[in-house]
Amino acid sequence: MSYCINPWCLYRKNPDDQDFCQNCGSSLIINERYRVIKPLRELNQNHYTEIFEIDNLGTTKVLKVLTSNRHRLVELFEQEARILKQLRHLGVPQVDTCFCFSLKDRCKQLHCLVMEKIPGQNLAHWLEENRKLSEESAIDWLLQLVQLLEKIHKEQILHRDIKPSNIMLRPDGKLVLIDFGTARQVTMTYVEKLELGDITRVYSLGYTAPEQIQGQAGYQSDFFALGRTFVNLLTGIHPNDLPKNPQSDRLIWRDKAPHISTGLANLIDALMIPAPQERPLQPQIILEQLKVSRNQDLQINELSAGKKESFSSKARILAARGSINTWRNLYKVISVSLAIAFFVIGIRYLGILQPFELKTFDRLMALRPIEQQDPRLLLVTIDEADIQYQNRLQMPIRWSLSDRALLQLLEKLEQYQPRTIGIDIYRDFPVNPEYPDLANRLRFDSRFFAACKVPAPEDGVPDGIPQPPEVPKSRLGFSDFIADDDEVARRHLLHLTLPVTSPCAAKYALSLQLALHYLDAQGIKSQVTADGQLQIGKVLFKQLTTHISGYQNIDASGYQILLNYRSLRSPVDIAQQVSLREILEDRVTPELINLVKDRIVIIGVSAVSAVDRWKTPYSATAIPSRKEIPGMFVQAQAIAQILSAVLDGRSLIWWWPSWLEALWVFGWSLLGGILAWCIHRPVYLGLAVAVELSLLFGICCIILINAGWIPLIPPALALIIVPVVVVYFSSTDRSP
Repeated sequence: MSYCINPWCLYRKNPDDQDFCQNCGSSLIINERYRVIKPLRELNQNHYTEIFEIDNLGTTKVLKVLTSNRHRLVELFEQEARILKQLRHLGVPQVDTCFCFSLKDRCKQLHCLVMEKIPGQNLAHWLEENRKLSEESAIDWLLQLVQLLEKIHKEQILHRDIKPSNIMLRPDGKLVLIDFGTARQVTMTYVEKLELGDITRVYSLGYTAPEQIQGQAGYQSDFFALGRTFVNLLTGIHPNDLPKNPQSDRLIWRDKAPHISTGLANLIDALMIPAPQERPLQPQIILEQLKVSRNQDLQINELSAGKKESFSSKARILAARGSINTWRNLYKVISVSLAIAFFVIGIRYLGILQPFELKTFDRLMALRPIEQQDPRLLLVTIDEADIQYQNRLQMPIRWSLSDRALLQLLEKLEQYQPRTIGIDIYRDFPVNPEYPDLANRLRFDSRFFAACKVPAPEDGVPDGIPQPPEVPKSRLGFSDFIADDDEVARRHLLHLTLPVTSPCAAKYALSLQLALHYLDAQGIKSQVTADGQLQIGKVLFKQLTTHISGYQNIDASGYQILLNYRSLRSPVDIAQQVSLREILEDRVTPELINLVKDRIVIIGVSAVSAVDRWKTPYSATAIPSRKEIPGMFVQAQAIAQILSAVLDGRSLIWWWPSWLEALWVFGWSLLGGILAWCIHRPVYLGLAVAVELSLLFGICCIILINAGWIPLIPPALALIIVPVVVVYFSSTDRSP
């Protein structure tokens, strides 16, 4: 008997000696080689596919025919062919070919898939003949199917339609999964569609997991269907015909399978837990349990019937061994996490990570919210136009500012009544005798502070720069800052021990001197605590050591603190500014004159030609003209930090002790190990690590907004390395 392939043919049976259908005229020789012998399931118009046994030049094959040209169904049909080819070595039907067959009228095409015919019967037919599955066979079959699913899932493929009719039992007792028509490959596109809910929903009544019905199928969905399949096989009852517990929504089936031990029943129930995250996440554990159980069955059968033990005791042994394996694997994860954490901490201690941590610190600093200018400061800037202005008036200039201009500036400022005046311009020469009034002001004006330079070969000034001869030591301050290896000023030097040959007699920073003088007028004093820390008012200025946060093995000589720059569009916007010319020519607005009273006035050079220029944490994101800023603005930032901390409660930058940083790194390292232990799909694992890295970045950013500098690069490095190592060792352990 030959069957017509045309699904719209009214009478499809034909004699074997015919080459064309006697009813519709369609060819009975498909693709010039295949003859349809019989249908393998009832021809039903409700199905979009028909399955036939065919003769391929003397070899029996299976032909699957798609009877619809709907785009989505064609995609699924072609996808089945691709998936079966991808799984050709994993015990699934082998694909011969996939083609389109045109019917006689040429108006319609049928999509055809020719596959290997699996000998034996499907488990639905087996169940009709045998009624129930024994426990020994259940363990063997469950072991086979879990092994097969593990391999299929490793190829990132979901079957999505596991049930007895889609499982073939070969004559040799081996099981084969068939019908991959609804299978789906887990790709980035699939993950995106899951998030959008744009997934074709495929389900078989009684077998499909609840999340799959909602269009959210995952790897655990196949195990749910596997559990339901074994309930059917063990009870002989369709899962949809069994009652459910109204509270837990679980099947009540154990009383229908009294021959099954509690241990096996518990395992099957675990596969069918409604919440997917509560089902077994690791097929390897199920496999180990089933392998142990099968071996125990064989050993028990070899002894004697009288010495057999119940499966419940075996299950307890099985569970114990599974628990031991679980703890052993967890121990490996913890060990790897700890080792990687120690490795990262070690290379960090050696300073290998310091450049990356400092650059990350700069980036985080630039992400902080914009703050207001400091209203207690006024900057008198001297730019190129001011220098030309002095030259036009024939003022002899030394260090950008002539004696005549300085005298006029101080006389003008006297009218505005500033509280403190600091000049961040070197004056290593006496005042011109023509201006005795200027010399007297420098000697006796207690509000006036001047700068000098301590010898520093790394700054290009190995001999230092002396202080003005007229200014007493009590009103001197060094202008030195400390630049890191990348030339960025992140630290604030408050005090240092002077070299014996230093021409600069200042022990304290100019910024500290100006801030203390300003605060002293408000009755706020400074002191050194018993442990040698500087305290101003109630605020403790914690001294840097050689190893703090991102800094490792730095030169922490003197008294250094971290410089908490005020977050502005640019560091030069720290305070209101007025040029030298504007003051000397009386072009200062009345509003600004009123604001000068009781302020700290800083006089400095802002000209592009100035050599006193510094990079800041904001240089990486600044426009080219602001990559380096004049030193007077760094001085202003340092003064503002002290005043804001003491008067406004603005936090200084703080950091964790080394032991807490080590715990922080280990915690993220362990998290990376746990992710790799729980998530076995590279795509999902990569997404999980990316999410945790984003979380880590967000935490560090929020904490730095609150002035805390905690490690980011070390835990991020551990979080990336540990999953790679765990996955590598896991694959090594599984390899033969």
